[in-house]
Amino acid sequence: MDTIKITNNHEEMKAIAREIMAEKKDYYSDQLLGIIRNLFSGRLSDATNEEIEDLVLLSIYSYWVYGSTTEEFFNYDFANKTHEEKLEYITLRLRLKYIEHLSRKEDAHLLFNKYETYQLFTKEYDRDVILCSTESDYPVFRDFIEKHKEFVVKPTDMSGARGVHKADVIGLDEDGCKKFYLDMLGETERAHEQFRQGEEHSVVVEEIIEQDDELAAFHPASVNGVRVPTIKVDGKVTVYQPWFKVGRGGHFITSSIFGTLMAGIDSETGVIDTLAYPEYGEGYEYHPDSGLRMLGYQIPKWDELVEMATQCALKLPTIGYVGWDFVLSKRGWVIMEGNYSGNFMWQVCRRRGMRKEFEELIGWKFDKEFWWK
Repeated sequence: MDTIKITNNHEEMKAIAREIMAEKKDYYSDQLLGIIRNLFSGRLSDATNEEIEDLVLLSIYSYWVYGSTTEEFFNYDFANKTHEEKLEYITLRLRLKYIEHLSRKEDAHLLFNKYETYQLFTKEYDRDVILCSTESDYPVFRDFIEKHKEFVVKPTDMSGARGVHKADVIGLDEDGCKKFYLDMLGETERAHEQFRQGEEHSVVVEEIIEQDDELAAFHPASVNGVRVPTIKVDGKVTVYQPWFKVGRGGHFITSSIFGTLMAGIDSETGVIDTLAYPEYGEGYEYHPDSGLRMLGYQIPKWDELVEMATQCALKLPTIGYVGWDFVLSKRGWVIMEGNYSGNFMWQVCRRRGMRKEFEELIGWKFDKEFWWK
């Protein structure tokens, strides 16, 4: 596959996609194609089988030309955009190129490994966090649950909230706690197998953040935070296109799989200046569960958050892009986690591609015709 014809004609796109699938038949297994079809059918319940198959082919073409995932093909409405309009977006494969330019890949473990991140930023986490790898770590867990009967369990090096859940040992005796601990390690092994992600066969167990009442009010069941992307170029840190992340439907985890809403924030003022959008779908001015207005809301202690994010970014001299998740606790802003290659979801909040602006900010652009060249 030396090159691909650029076209706005859907029939030509589908024909090219079929050629790609034939050439890469080992990659496009029945399992992978089934996953892609299920994503489309899950979001388009009224679509016919023929329409689903057309979208599968268009998304495959889009991946090899623009580097977009199936989700991005949906989120950015690529089925209804021209070639020129698609080029305005930063897709997954382009994002990885920019991160490769901005950051030293060998140091990615500092953020991929949640416990290493905690060790670097213990003060900014401001809560108890432990690492559990084997049965021999049970005494550490036992000491932790003496103070924290409820907690959050996170696989050490998996992303996208995979395997993350809230748990408790309330009412368990010693044997029950030991069984819970071993089951917890077993669940992590199964998560690795299910999602085919991560290499660290361990979990971090975290004290639950007691969030500030004001941000909690939007959706009390979840820990509602702010994603603060920091871009560091020549030692100067820019807080770029932050957004408010708030849960929905009683779910504890803020993740796209649970319909989490994202609302863009003006980086200078800390005021929410867009509607709140799920990863795919229409936007909301008011939270659909609590009824509280999000558009125009002033994020509390904004200057403090910007300063904390800036100082955290400076503590990682070889990493130029971080997607920080911060939560306002009752004691102030704390880190929930840092993401080495966090999604550029501000394009969902802003409803437009922002590739040119981003390239101007970092002073570099990817100028090859296709991401895989």
